[in-house]
Amino acid sequence: MMTTRSTSEELSEALALREQDELQRYRSMVVASSDLMVFVDSTYTYRAVNQAYCDEHQRAQEEILGHTISEVFGEKTFETTLKPHFDRCLSGEQVTFEFWWNSPSRGRRHVEARYDPFFEADGSVAGVLVDARDTTDQKHIEAQLERSVAELEAANRELDLFSASLAHDLKSPLLIVTNFSHHLQQAFGDSLDEQGEDDLRRIQAAGRHMTHIIDGLRGLADVNRVEISREEVDFSSLGRGIIDDLSALAPDRAVRFEAEPGIRALGDETLLRILLANLLQNAWKYTASSDGARIELGVEENERDGPTYHVRDNGIGFDNADVEVIFQAFERLHTKGDFPGSGLGLATVERIVRRHGGRVWAEGVPGEGAVFRFTLGSTSTDRRKRARARKDA
Repeated sequence: MMTTRSTSEELSEALALREQDELQRYRSMVVASSDLMVFVDSTYTYRAVNQAYCDEHQRAQEEILGHTISEVFGEKTFETTLKPHFDRCLSGEQVTFEFWWNSPSRGRRHVEARYDPFFEADGSVAGVLVDARDTTDQKHIEAQLERSVAELEAANRELDLFSASLAHDLKSPLLIVTNFSHHLQQAFGDSLDEQGEDDLRRIQAAGRHMTHIIDGLRGLADVNRVEISREEVDFSSLGRGIIDDLSALAPDRAVRFEAEPGIRALGDETLLRILLANLLQNAWKYTASSDGARIELGVEENERDGPTYHVRDNGIGFDNADVEVIFQAFERLHTKGDFPGSGLGLATVERIVRRHGGRVWAEGVPGEGAVFRFTLGSTSTDRRKRARARKDA
């Protein structure tokens, strides 16, 4: 007499076969992987293991298969380090963690482990697929990098303190030189011959140049020490104020300044004032011999970097072959006799931009002018971006 199997029996058999196929697939993954991989059932017993895992533990497969994790790792390591993660995974959660352990084959090692639950058809977890990767070398490299960064930061702090201290110590004797040279000129200027007058002018010019260098060194050191405090800064207003101050010092110069209204940025107002002052003073200086001198402050939207600010001028410009050195301290593309300065202005700009998480770059054409562009990191903004955000909200 033939019996007809019910649909539920057929479904149960199909599900059982699917589970077996899935389990076999897991076992195949274990064997094929170059990572340390095992399959452990819900009783913490090894059911599949690959050769890499056996080599790491210096055991044959038969010494691992059918044994529990505590028998392989030891009861203490199992209970304190591994079991809590296995229990989370057996509850259905994918688990990733890392730990140090004493490898029988290679000593103390760092491991990153990932546990994936193996689900039965009824939703229960039958076991855990373990994928363990040795990341000891990577950890050592990261630790060395952290030490190197800490040492570099400490060295930079010491250098900044030294620069500030040196600038302070040089200021007093320099004031003596410049003040006494001025007194000499006033007292004996009429009785000096041409050579004496030239010598005195050279002393005073060297004193002024040294003053620029000292002020630049102190400013450069201050940029690193100041704490960044981000607030909204009106670049347009700030730029016009700086140009007004420069115009007051040189009333005979006619410079056309153009600034898009409402340019704003998020950053440290003190540092951004120094940044903009250096760029605008630079443009002012190098347009001194230009007919119809023009300086422009503007901003363009950039989807990747946010607002990109720029200062453009129609001055003497520079060769783009020199663009790599212009932001380095004391690097000058023109002689200080033609264009006085310390060679620290653009280095200060670069450091301020970097402290805000942005970048700065420049383009020039000899005889036609230059443009300096910079960003201020992901938190920089301007009026139009903020307006769009308010509109979208």
